[in-house]
Amino acid sequence: MNTKKLLIALFLASSILLTGCLVTGSNKESGSGTKVADATFNQIKVNETTEEWVRATLGPPTSDTTMQSGGHILKYTYTEKKESSGAVFLIFGGHNEQTVEHNAFFEIKNGIVTKAWRQ
Repeated sequence: MNTKKLLIALFLASSILLTGCLVTGSNKESGSGTKVADATFNQIKVNETTEEWVRATLGPPTSDTTMQSGGHILKYTYTEKKESSGAVFLIFGGHNEQTVEHNAFFEIKNGIVTKAWRQ
């Protein structure tokens, strides 16, 4: 009879200990390239801001494309990556990844910004 009670007690104790769930989760954000913040973009005035100021403020562009009309376009690209994952031990696991590319363009003619836009 004592063995039966001991087995029942062990069963109940292990049941209580094993009912807890292990839940984990993580979020990670990263970026690469040149991020053109709103505050910086709003400082650039068409027909006033110089190419020299843009390059000094933002650094080298991702690309510099010459136009047939005589000017060129500076492109600054910033890639933002967000990852999240979560799991409930031995029941469910999930992972989500999102990548967004942001571009800022500046048309330059005679050393002056003549057009600025984002995509």
